[in-house]
Amino acid sequence: MSSDILSLVAPLLSLIVIDLIVGLLAMLAVMLLAMWKRAAYAVLKRNFLGYFSNPTGYVFLCLFVLLTSMAAFWPDEFFNSNLANLDQLNYWLPVIMLFFIPAITMSIWAEEKRQGTDELLLTLPADDFDIVIGKYLSAAAIYTVSLVFSQISTFMVLLFLSSGEIDIGLFAANYLGYWFIGLAMLAIGMIASFLTSNLTVGFILGALFNAPLVFASASGVLLGRLQLSGVRLAETISMFSISEQFDSFGRGVISAAPAAFFLLVGAFGLYCCMVLIGRRHWSGGQDGNVTFLHYLGRLLLLVVIVFSVSYFLRNNDRVRYDATEGKVSSLSETTRRVIRDLSPEQPIVIEAFISNEIPEQYARTRYDLLSLLKEFQAQASSRKVQLQVQIYDGIETSSEVADRAEKQYGIVPENVRVREQGSIRDEEVLLGAAVRSGLSKVVIPFFETGIPVEYELVRSIDTVAQPTRRKLGIVQTDANFMGGFSMAGGMPTQIPRQPIVDELEKQYDVEQVDPSSPISTTAYDVLLVPQPSSLNPTQLPNVVAAIEAGVPTAIFEDPLPAVYQGVPGTAEPKQAQGGMFGGGQPPEPKGDMLPLWNALGIEIPQQPGMSGQIGPDIVWQKYNPHPKMEYLLQTNDMWLFTLDGENESEDYLTNDSLVTDGLRELMFLYAGAIKAQKARDDVEITNLVVTRGDVSGRAKFDEVLSSIQRGASKAELEFIQGPLLDQPQTIAVMVKGVTDSGDASKDGDKTSSSEDAESSGTEANADSSEGEAESGKDKRPIRAIYVADIDCLHPFFSEARKRPEQFAEVDLRVQNITFLLNAIDVLAGEESYPKIRSHEPRHATLRLFEEQAEEYRMVQSQQQKEFQEKYDAELQKAEKEGQEAVAKFQEQLRELRASGEVDAEKFQEIQGLAVLLAQKQGAQQRKLQIVREKLEQERDSEIKQIQRTTKRKIDGLESYYKMLAVIIPPIPPLLVGAWVFIARRVREREGIAKTRLR
Repeated sequence: MSSDILSLVAPLLSLIVIDLIVGLLAMLAVMLLAMWKRAAYAVLKRNFLGYFSNPTGYVFLCLFVLLTSMAAFWPDEFFNSNLANLDQLNYWLPVIMLFFIPAITMSIWAEEKRQGTDELLLTLPADDFDIVIGKYLSAAAIYTVSLVFSQISTFMVLLFLSSGEIDIGLFAANYLGYWFIGLAMLAIGMIASFLTSNLTVGFILGALFNAPLVFASASGVLLGRLQLSGVRLAETISMFSISEQFDSFGRGVISAAPAAFFLLVGAFGLYCCMVLIGRRHWSGGQDGNVTFLHYLGRLLLLVVIVFSVSYFLRNNDRVRYDATEGKVSSLSETTRRVIRDLSPEQPIVIEAFISNEIPEQYARTRYDLLSLLKEFQAQASSRKVQLQVQIYDGIETSSEVADRAEKQYGIVPENVRVREQGSIRDEEVLLGAAVRSGLSKVVIPFFETGIPVEYELVRSIDTVAQPTRRKLGIVQTDANFMGGFSMAGGMPTQIPRQPIVDELEKQYDVEQVDPSSPISTTAYDVLLVPQPSSLNPTQLPNVVAAIEAGVPTAIFEDPLPAVYQGVPGTAEPKQAQGGMFGGGQPPEPKGDMLPLWNALGIEIPQQPGMSGQIGPDIVWQKYNPHPKMEYLLQTNDMWLFTLDGENESEDYLTNDSLVTDGLRELMFLYAGAIKAQKARDDVEITNLVVTRGDVSGRAKFDEVLSSIQRGASKAELEFIQGPLLDQPQTIAVMVKGVTDSGDASKDGDKTSSSEDAESSGTEANADSSEGEAESGKDKRPIRAIYVADIDCLHPFFSEARKRPEQFAEVDLRVQNITFLLNAIDVLAGEESYPKIRSHEPRHATLRLFEEQAEEYRMVQSQQQKEFQEKYDAELQKAEKEGQEAVAKFQEQLRELRASGEVDAEKFQEIQGLAVLLAQKQGAQQRKLQIVREKLEQERDSEIKQIQRTTKRKIDGLESYYKMLAVIIPPIPPLLVGAWVFIARRVREREGIAKTRLR
């Protein structure tokens, strides 16, 4: 309980500290103004106190707080996105300000004119600047106080809904942006007040003068795709809208360019006010018209200066700070370096297509995509990189833009299954992008929730910017990663290509390698060898020769493939090749793995079992962080889960290599163990993945195999596991050859420089005439990664990586595919991508709502389970009754047939009884079918009712929080206003005789 309270109090104290610092700075500025500009300070004090001593001011204040609260929390998108931010308020705030700002500025000068006090002000011992700046600062102070009330109320609501996990930096940046918007709009609104003495006219003119800044973002509605000198006018105009300039603040990035824009617009408005208040000196003179044209020219020139400087700063926006706590709106240092180093021959164009309806599960992905694309544009503009970003957000799946995305790039709406408000439904979502440069093009058909958006974009940009791609060779083995046909088992079987190959092709030029002939040592930047033990005695030595020649190689060798059917384990024979009509040939012999292990300097623990067969030991570990999987997927101790350690002593996924640095969890099935050979000084071996030493050991291969084949239970498998070894078991290692100087190659070492990576890639791409390694003197050092499992690459893990929300029930977010991609990149000399993959933004969510909604879903799940059990029990009961009814006839028939010789009468009796039995069975089957259909109908009806009830509860929960979020915030300013009104009435009644009071 105390921790929950602390989680709520700590962010609130942080906001209070920020507000106090800002308040102290404001007080210091006011004190300096009072010292140097006494007249301006007097005007500021008079107007500020006058506004808040009048209850009318509090009416506008309450209205402002009410509107901001409604805009922030009332739209359905707030709960649908499940993000604890102010995205909805950011969208609606310019429209709210269009009405609130004129309410502040309409009386700035118009009221003085109406009451005739303007002449009194102008006769004070002060210049025009003192009057204008005093009026402006008073309006800014009034707006700032209003903003503080809104800030506190919205913060408290978000703090409550997020259970204290609010992003204070993002929140503060949002309100800083609101403040800058107000400074600009106040100055423009003051112009209207100087033009009239009527408050209503001043309000209307203030809104009209600010309208172009507010609605410039919608210029595309009128101008469409109209162009001028190849430039789309709508995009140019919208660039200077409030929404576009505020965008970086809305994402938590404090940027100098938009801040300068708002300040310049404010300066322009103040100068206009100076011209208007000073026109009394020249408007009636002999040169009045000339002076008017002179000032008009000045104002037009000032407009040009404002937009020119803003445009320049926008394209050279080097001063940017991501204030968000999770750094969700900034690019990683590696990404910035990649963009900085880009030198494409043709401009790079990124086109993103986003549909208007985005489910909750994809809200964060959409947020990341929009935020990162804008950061890409900002970085590229400031670094003079030829990179253009075109975002088509909120489009209909049947629109012309969506049609062009399909025809030009093959990007189509993806049918995804989402769960919202207790129900599961399918929805079409368009969320893709295309990156092109000249004739080179990379298409991202759909941004999956489990793949970092930053990685997808950077990889695509870097790929199209490079004239050639690195080449990856996948050695053809029985694993058939590239797809094909297999005759194992006597029937031709088509094997689909593995999803991991599609992922690798986004970055590499992937090619299948035939190991039947010697493998070129210069044709490939890196090799991938799945299950090399399945190669024959001719093929395997060619792979070993390539590895010894220094070709970077990733090896996945499994002692017992559990999910890859038809792939023999290390010690298992290959399956026999048979034809469709029999006459199969004996299995092909397998190559000897010992030379490969010797070349890598490793040994595989193995021991003979009860049958005498020798095979690699199978690693087991009594650790499962996902207990639900035990009854959902029948896991056992040979399903290995390796999580990143909580402290430095628990280095299960080593941080010393880019292959595993930043990974959270890996999963292996029936994996083997790896040991380093002793007295080997020609290689350096780094353990990448190890098990927990205090709960792991090894089991004999043949005992595990026979237990699995007979369907042994978890308890039976535990019986054969053997003793606890009390030491970590290594699952994956990196092998680096040592050069003559005694230094190991630097691939994968976090301390290695990017120049080392580039040089290694250059060596791999050298001409074959210089790189052939038949002679030992020119051999490059060995660079390899050996993993004692192949099941970790199964398509299941590709799907789990793409859409982890499908496995939310067991909270399975393993990163096996990321592990493989990191391994390939490190071996190929690509240090950038592993670092980018580990940069995952962290968003604050509505935890309170999540937890309460999850409670409803858990109740729903439990009720569904109970109805399913009831259905199963009733169905079993009906089946049992039917079987009992039929069993009587079966027993009679069995007795008649077993009674000895059968004469004609007995035969007729048996035949008649058999007919009756068949009729009875048919009747029972029909009865059972009727019972089954009735039970299924009742079950489905009850489940639908439960789902509807859950949905109503979640809808009611949303409505409850919406009502609280809208009703509570206006109460504090309303109470303050009431207190001011009462105090004012009391002061008015002081000194008045009771006989005059009514």
